[in-house]
Amino acid sequence: MGQGPSRPGPAGTKFRVIGAGMSRTGTKTLKDALTILLGGPVHDSGIQSLGGSIDQMQTWLEIMELAPKVQTFTEQKKLDWLFSEVLDGYVATTDCPAATLTPEIMRVYPDAIVIATTRDEKSWWKSMDYLNSMMATWYLPLVVLWLHKSQIYGLWREKFHYIMMWRYDQEMIEADTLRKHEQHLRQVVPPEKLFWYEVSQGWEPLCKILNVAIPDCPFPHSNSKIDATKTFRDHIIAGALAWIFVFAALIMAIRYLNGWSYQAVY
Repeated sequence: MGQGPSRPGPAGTKFRVIGAGMSRTGTKTLKDALTILLGGPVHDSGIQSLGGSIDQMQTWLEIMELAPKVQTFTEQKKLDWLFSEVLDGYVATTDCPAATLTPEIMRVYPDAIVIATTRDEKSWWKSMDYLNSMMATWYLPLVVLWLHKSQIYGLWREKFHYIMMWRYDQEMIEADTLRKHEQHLRQVVPPEKLFWYEVSQGWEPLCKILNVAIPDCPFPHSNSKIDATKTFRDHIIAGALAWIFVFAALIMAIRYLNGWSYQAVY
């Protein structure tokens, strides 16, 4: 559990829940709670698409590229296969980009229920805007340039903007995106399969939705503003260290070439 990517379980693991809540509605907390209640790994699509295995990141890029363009039977079957490939071995998925592609995932897993985490729109935007301000800093792409997995972020962001335009008619997450997203869910998810949940309510309503017993352990609380700030800071530190290594290697190479040319002349 936590902020790191999760490894899939055995192939054919029953996929049970589509976590359709927009980012910053408690999606990380839901992930940890579902991991406990369902006894299997949960696919946090935000983490897995940006920091999972190379295959997972590449598959998500393909999904994000293809989903808004599907027109033919062959394209639809390819998209279905990509979802089944990236979600195989997991009991559920949460966060974006998966949450924005809920009806597409429902095609592949028609027996899964949809749990949409939600919260007060004003407090949600305050949290989302804070995250946006960190991710939009001009220096972030430069600092993380030499971090292997972080290099994918530019491509990911471009494709996510395309999905946002296709689904909500806006390039990025804005103050009214939560409302638009939840309206879309009400339109595309059958009422008997759609469940709304606030993580502040704890175990009881979630266990009732899943028809499982309340576990004898504290309810998890993940990805607060402090957690998000720490993750951002960790990436900045790792990126700075990578730049130090690059500069050190460059200086050593220059010294070596200078020494070699000096020997060649004399």
